[in-house]
Amino acid sequence: MSTVRSLAVISNVQTSGVKGGAEIFHQKLADSLACYIPNVELIEVPCCEYTYEDILRSYESCYSLDLSRFDGVISSKAPTFAVTHPNHVCYLMHTVRVFYDMFDEKAAVAEQRAQRKLIFRLDKELLAKPRTKKIYTIGHEVSDRLEKYIGLESTPLHPGITGEDFYTGVTGDYIYMPGRLHKWKRVDLAVRAMKYVKAPLKLKIAGTGDMLDELKALAGDDERIEFLGYVDDSAMRQLYADSLAVAFMPLREDYGYILHEAFKSEKPVVTCSDSGEPARFIEQGINGFVTEPEPQRIAEYFELLYGQKERAAEMGRAGKLSIEHISWDRVARTLIEELERE
Repeated sequence: MSTVRSLAVISNVQTSGVKGGAEIFHQKLADSLACYIPNVELIEVPCCEYTYEDILRSYESCYSLDLSRFDGVISSKAPTFAVTHPNHVCYLMHTVRVFYDMFDEKAAVAEQRAQRKLIFRLDKELLAKPRTKKIYTIGHEVSDRLEKYIGLESTPLHPGITGEDFYTGVTGDYIYMPGRLHKWKRVDLAVRAMKYVKAPLKLKIAGTGDMLDELKALAGDDERIEFLGYVDDSAMRQLYADSLAVAFMPLREDYGYILHEAFKSEKPVVTCSDSGEPARFIEQGINGFVTEPEPQRIAEYFELLYGQKERAAEMGRAGKLSIEHISWDRVARTLIEELERE
């Protein structure tokens, strides 16, 4: 039985009311901890990143929380780690990335550089001991970023998958590419790659976002490229299940649930060398392929998989085996052990 009897999990929720992967992450985390702790409360703090002033107010909101009734506190996404509690462990999803790896040094003016400097100072002071007992992160990409920008060490701890009931269907004739249609997700790389693909291979793109019109214009009249828009969970699982492979080519992704959903569906993944954490899961030619973010190189791997469907199926099975050790239970037990450590 745990000596920690009451625990708060702090969640950063968008003031817009939009819910997504982060909200599912926090609920899964709270549920897994509740298997061991009698009283687990998920505390949602409305936060906003529209302006610099909004960001600072969000830090203040987290700092001002009264958490004295809890034996332990787990924070996660910035700025929830601003909380004040003597037994605080951070399980970091990410910091405010527009001030970290997505900060445009060349275009930044003096005011923006000063803002960044303050955010760095805040984050370092808030995450350092003794305010934060220990920092775990969702992956090596986040840990490397913390060390690079603010000199803090942390321990990667991969979270479990947020979705359920993935299954394996047939080895189809299409590459599946789900996710937000945002510039950081680089869906355009797959669309551009199709111009070099000679095989009768299709590209099915699921998701919505502000890049839709631009991507459709880029695809032109190529009937092999399908934009499916929003698909529900059942359709999404079937699209995974019956695909040949999954394309996932984001820029410096923190974790990448799409890769894990693909592997759970026994599908190989094609990703890029600068895609962050997803590339770390790939054993080249064993469970997928890592390539430079160049459309022609991506096309070569698409065609290779189409021409070797039995190998593609074997790679998918290898992918599933490669993530079997990752679970929410392991996350919960690790975090609780840290909270109980003297």
